[in-house]
Amino acid sequence: MNTIRNKLGALFVLAFWLTLSTVAQDTTCVMITLDEVINFNYETSKIINRFDHAGDFEIKIKDGEIMCLHFSDDKNRFRDVTTTFENGDHIHNTFSSKDNVVFSKESWGDVTIHISKARRKK
Repeated sequence: MNTIRNKLGALFVLAFWLTLSTVAQDTTCVMITLDEVINFNYETSKIINRFDHAGDFEIKIKDGEIMCLHFSDDKNRFRDVTTTFENGDHIHNTFSSKDNVVFSKESWGDVTIHISKARRKK
């Protein structure tokens, strides 16, 4: 089971490398820390907005957009990420959230990404 999760996680990260040629304006960038969510510009890294947050978090991505999701908990933690597609299918991954970046694919269509509260054990 862990092997399947590791492969799915690797595929999720690999999706980033396959989408580097897309237009930056279609990329949504979000950094999640233990107590804050920060949205920033993909090209300039300028902060667009930030707000305090604890617990679970949900992000909606529109068709044609790419999600750049940066976990930055500054401690050894794990987060569950569930991606739900338009047709109801979903994938579930667990990521180290001390300092980890994952990307979605542009071709996924409308998706909802649910991110769990950080926890100490995988």
